[in-house]
Amino acid sequence: MGRQKQPLTTEEALRRTERIAPLLAADTWYALRARAGLDTANELVWEKDYRDPSRFGDTYNVVQNSLVLTVALGVARLFDVSDPDRYPIEQQDKASMPVLANLLMRRDIQDALAEKARDWHSQHLDGAELGETSCRRAISTAIALYETFSKSDEHRDALSRVRDFRTSRLAHNLFDDHPADLPRFDDLDLLANSARDFVRLVVLAVEGIDRDLGREEGLKRDVDRQFWDVALSALFAAEGEAPR
Repeated sequence: MGRQKQPLTTEEALRRTERIAPLLAADTWYALRARAGLDTANELVWEKDYRDPSRFGDTYNVVQNSLVLTVALGVARLFDVSDPDRYPIEQQDKASMPVLANLLMRRDIQDALAEKARDWHSQHLDGAELGETSCRRAISTAIALYETFSKSDEHRDALSRVRDFRTSRLAHNLFDDHPADLPRFDDLDLLANSARDFVRLVVLAVEGIDRDLGREEGLKRDVDRQFWDVALSALFAAEGEAPR
């Protein structure tokens, strides 16, 4: 039976919404940033045929596995939520996508954010209407995205596998329920991309800023490829195993 709690006041729900949005954006960037480093390393290993046995191979695998665990932990945090039958989602103290989505579903929060958005473009003659319209559109699109993700079997299955891995291997070490494999890359990509798209909309709705984390990740990927190219070339050259 769920705990009976008083509904959040508009003031408190708005405070939580404005607090969660930047935290969720930061956590999403943390996951995307680690993913970029992981993906570019794997891409170069295959593209340049860095697959011959090497005395540095074990060290490289340690780095790669650490990045996988970092991405898995980061992604799991983005969707963190307790049992909604025990604790209403919007009242949970987690800076996660489900909590923020449920707060944004409240009409009073939509109205409060839209009212604040009327000050975004005060220098324009029709700035108030422009700000409010942009805010409401971003909220409605964010909610639609969240509902689409939540109803998708592919999304639910991916989230279930990542949560199980987080619970049984990262947060705990359950000897009777211990997954043998690392998380699937496809699962991590699907969930990270979902959070990336959601965050862009909610940051716009709450702060009036277009935070395109996908573009930021793309810029970092270029730098990461240069890093791995230099690092891997140097490792193989050090032992006379430069790739063909």
